[in-house]
Amino acid sequence: MSPIKRYGKATLRIKIIVFTTLTVMVLLAGIGTFSLWYIDNSIHNVLGKNAMNVAKTVSLIRDIQIHVGQARGEWVIQPLVEEIRRATSAEYIVVMDMQGIRYAHPAFSKIGKIFLGGDEKQAFLGKSYISKGEGSTGPSIKAYAPIFRDGQQVGVVVVSMLYPHFTKFLTEIESGFYYILLGGFVLTIFGAAMLAKNIKNQIMGLEPEEIAKLLKERHIILQTVKEGIIAVDNQYRITMINGEGKKILKLTEDVIGRDIREIVHNSHMPEVIVSGIPEHDREHILDNHRAIVANTLPINIKGEVVGAVSSFRDLTELRGLAEQLTGVKRFIDALRAQNHEFLNKLHTIYGLLQLKSYDEAIKYIDSISEIQEEMLGFLAKNIKDDAISGLLLAKYNKMQELKIDFTMDPSSKLSRTEALDTNMLVTIIGNLLENAIDAVSGMEKGKRKVSLTLNDEEEELEIIVTDTGEGIDDIHLSKIFEFGFTTKVGENKGVGLALVKQILDSLEGTIWIDSQTDVGTEAIISIPKKYKVVSQ
Repeated sequence: MSPIKRYGKATLRIKIIVFTTLTVMVLLAGIGTFSLWYIDNSIHNVLGKNAMNVAKTVSLIRDIQIHVGQARGEWVIQPLVEEIRRATSAEYIVVMDMQGIRYAHPAFSKIGKIFLGGDEKQAFLGKSYISKGEGSTGPSIKAYAPIFRDGQQVGVVVVSMLYPHFTKFLTEIESGFYYILLGGFVLTIFGAAMLAKNIKNQIMGLEPEEIAKLLKERHIILQTVKEGIIAVDNQYRITMINGEGKKILKLTEDVIGRDIREIVHNSHMPEVIVSGIPEHDREHILDNHRAIVANTLPINIKGEVVGAVSSFRDLTELRGLAEQLTGVKRFIDALRAQNHEFLNKLHTIYGLLQLKSYDEAIKYIDSISEIQEEMLGFLAKNIKDDAISGLLLAKYNKMQELKIDFTMDPSSKLSRTEALDTNMLVTIIGNLLENAIDAVSGMEKGKRKVSLTLNDEEEELEIIVTDTGEGIDDIHLSKIFEFGFTTKVGENKGVGLALVKQILDSLEGTIWIDSQTDVGTEAIISIPKKYKVVSQ
C-alpha cells in the first residue's frame, strides 16, 4: 500500500501530527529564507533612503550651490561636506560640477579630478535616484541628486553608504539555524499531539466520516422541516438558512456571509445577540409585507453569545385555522356577553312584571330590541367584512356589559377589499378598542365613553378611536409604541400598540395619538390601499 493510501486510512490524530509537522518544517524553512531576503531588502531601502536624504540636504546648501563650478570652490565646499559625512557615517560624499570634476571627496587628492562612477549620467539630466554598486571596500548604496543654482543645474551630489556583507552573517547563524530546526521539529510533534487530543475532545471523539454523516443528516432535517430556520454569528452575518427560510423570505440568491440586517431590515436577531435574552412567538412584518411568527434564541458557548438562531413560520399558513379559532372565540365572547346582559335585562323585566308595571315593561323591551337591532342593522349595512363585524359586535356587547357607552359614527363604512388584509385590520381595530375599554373601565359610569369612526375612502382607510379615560401623560406618550412598555398591571401587556405600529410601518400607514390627562385619548390611523399582503 502506498504512503498516500496509508495516510488516507490513518486516524484523525495521526493525520494531524503528520500534516502539522510537515507544514511547520516547510514554514520554518520558508520563513528563514524569506527573513534573510526581507532583511536584505529592508537594509537596501533604509540605506537608500538615508543616502538620498543626505544627498538632497547637501544639494540644498546655498554655499555649495554658489561655489560649485567656480574657481577655488572646493575650499568652501569640502569642509561643509566632510562635516556632514562624518555626522552621517557615509562612506563618501562627492560634489562635482557638470563636467564631472570633484569639489568634495574624503580623499583630498581626488579633488579636482574627474568622477568615475559609471552610473551618474542620469544625474546630469536633473534626476534623483538610487543605485547599488561595488565600491572599493565592498557593496554600497549610492544616491544621486542634482544641484541647482537659480533654476539651472550646476552640479551633482553623490552619497555612498556601505552595504553590510551577508556571507559572514550567514556563517555565524548557520549552525544555530539547524538547532532551531531540530527544536522546532520536536516541539511541533508535541504540539501537534496535544492539538489532536484537544480537537478529538472538542468533536466528542468523532472521526471525520462520522461528522460528515451527522452533517448530512442535519442538512436533510433542516431542509424537510416546514419552518424557516436561519442562523447568524455575533457579527450578524448569516451562517445558515434552510430552503423553507429562503422561500418565506423570497430569496433567490445565496445570502451566506451577508449581514442579516440587509436581508431582513427589522430583524430582532441582533438585539437577541446583544441582550442574550430569547424571544418567543414574536410577530414580525417582513419587507414584502408578509407576516411571520418567530422564535429566536441566542447561541451560548462557555458563557459567551456567539450568535443566534431563529425559526419562523409564515402566518398566512397558520391564520386559516387561527381565523376559525378566533372567530369561534369572538362568537363565544359575544354570546357570553349577550347572555350576561340578557340575564340582567330579564331580571329587570321580571321585576317590572312583579310590580305590575306592564307599560314600563313593554317600553323597556321595545327599547332593548331597538338598540340591538339598530347595531346589528348598522353592521350588516355598513361593514361588509364579516370578521370586522364579528369583532365590533363582540366589543359592543362587552362594553354593554361593562356599562360603557359605545358609539359608532353613522357615516362609518368598510368595504370588503383585497387591498387590505382582514387579519391586520382585526389586530389594529381590536387593540385600539381594547385599550379604550381599559382606559375608561376605571371611570365613573356616566363618563365611560368610547367611539369609533371608519372612513373608507378610495385610496385610504381612516380609523379613529376616542375614549374619555384618564389620558396619557407626555412622559409615557413617547414610549407607548415600545414592545413591553405599559402602565397597566398584569401579564401580556405592552404588546398591542407596538404590534399596531409594526403593522402600520409595514403598510406605510400612520398613527397619531392625541391624549390629555383627565380628558381622554384620540387615536387616528391612516392606511393606504396600495398594498396587498402576499400569501402562498
